[in-house]
Amino acid sequence: MAGIGFKLQNLLKDDSFVSRIKAYSYAAVISSGPWIYSLLSFLAVSFFVTSETGLNRLFQVSVIYVFAFSQIISGAFQLGATRIIADYIYESKFEMIPGVYLSVITLLTPPLAVTAVVLFSGAKMGFIYSLICVILFVLTGLIWIQLIILTACRDFKTITSRFAIGFIISAAVSIIFGSRFGLIFYLGGFTGGIVYIFLAMHKQILTEFRSKKYISGPAIDINKIKKYLPLIGVGFFFNAGVWIDKIIFWYIGGNHITGILYENSVYDRMNLILIAILIPVMAVFTVSVETNFYVKFRNFYKSIVEKKNLDSINLNLSLMKLSILKGASSILKTALPLAFVIIVFSRQILAALKMPPEYQLNWCVFSCAALIHAFFMLALILLMYFDFSNYTLKAAGLFFAANLVVNLAGAVFIGPQFMGYGYLIAVLTGFSAAIYYLNDALDNLLYHTFSRERVPGEIIIKNRG
Repeated sequence: MAGIGFKLQNLLKDDSFVSRIKAYSYAAVISSGPWIYSLLSFLAVSFFVTSETGLNRLFQVSVIYVFAFSQIISGAFQLGATRIIADYIYESKFEMIPGVYLSVITLLTPPLAVTAVVLFSGAKMGFIYSLICVILFVLTGLIWIQLIILTACRDFKTITSRFAIGFIISAAVSIIFGSRFGLIFYLGGFTGGIVYIFLAMHKQILTEFRSKKYISGPAIDINKIKKYLPLIGVGFFFNAGVWIDKIIFWYIGGNHITGILYENSVYDRMNLILIAILIPVMAVFTVSVETNFYVKFRNFYKSIVEKKNLDSINLNLSLMKLSILKGASSILKTALPLAFVIIVFSRQILAALKMPPEYQLNWCVFSCAALIHAFFMLALILLMYFDFSNYTLKAAGLFFAANLVVNLAGAVFIGPQFMGYGYLIAVLTGFSAAIYYLNDALDNLLYHTFSRERVPGEIIIKNRG
């Protein structure tokens, strides 16, 4: 993480408006670049599908299903793989990283392929459509793993450039050929960009960590997998929790598209709020954490490793806690005005998105939920920063369970009028649990630190001190 912080600190040195714009833009690309490129490409192609063929819904639903279910399945592998790679970086065993990567994508490909076949084989759109969707689904799921590995290795330029080029290819090929030959070419062109991203990042990972050393034994130590089992649960429950309310309202009160594909255009459009709030929030979070909290975090653990006196350790602990509050305040200053504007102009936004005006209150409720979701993510990330994976698992699990149970009950007994309320209840539940655990963790941080086998910040001190 230090590589990000140093770059941001250099950009913020002269404290000018231009420097701040550069810093926050850089942070936005690091934290949300792939989502930004994906969204822009998706919207561009969707616009031309609508104007040319009238098959906009089928294209959109196909791509949304790909992103949703591939992210849920890949989520179970992401955090565990990241932590194992971090351990190998700490141990300077860089030659092990390609083995971890290849092992993970080998394990991940079969469940991705099976899920894709189940989702798209019954779509009644022909073999070519199903084949393209399966390829798109599998590669997207594998790209989530590539993304997390290159992020862990701080290869941000590769990530952003590959995604930018890939989605330019997606949009260009889809629009040029799709407008002439129809839906299959729209979908095929979009998949072509994904194929480029996968192959380019695959080559980058294998080239970046190529080694002449002979590696004996498995790439992934079974003991490491057992040690990081909670992270597997965190990745799955959080990603499944993000999507489960959407899935429920697709199938209960939604519209049938083809096969087992359903959609709920009203609720799907509400989720644009979440994206609109999270992208700037993640940029602010990245700047805040990497230029302020990171330094305090490092100093706290450095004072312990260097055996400073208790007063010095407690001072660094207090400064670290204060930096967390400052970071939360910065996020609030960004997210609150944005949510306020979205709520105040909700009627005009609903009209622009061609949403029924009777869902205005649901829109406002979802906006509040999206705001809380930003702080929920912050709390989870901080828990993982301090290695409290069991606490993180409990909070993510509660979020998923609440989102599943509450929305299922609301959809069955209340109907579409309940959209947004269940998500608000779920994210409040998860956030409350995460804050409770984070407060307990920070209150007892000295005890937890000295009772562990390894200091969480030791890797930073060893490599950067």
